[in-house]
Amino acid sequence: MKIKDKEVQVYDNGGTSADRYTIVIDGSVYAMNSSPFHPAYGISQYCGEEMEGYIPNEHWGVEVHDINELNEDTIKAIIQRFED
Repeated sequence: MKIKDKEVQVYDNGGTSADRYTIVIDGSVYAMNSSPFHPAYGISQYCGEEMEGYIPNEHWGVEVHDINELNEDTIKAIIQRFED
């Protein structure tokens, strides 16, 4: 999907882990949850690059094709990742 002219892939494992979402922005991979800004429980972590072996797999879950399926904080955290 496109977010602000960036190609973004979002995978949702349905909550089987604390880092529910795997986000790929131009080959950079991040782990996030639905409250990425929470001071104690938030997750928004850089994991690595696709070229280092981070490739989509069944543990990442299903790909989200509609940005509206994500909550506002998760969308905001994704955008923040490529604006910083």
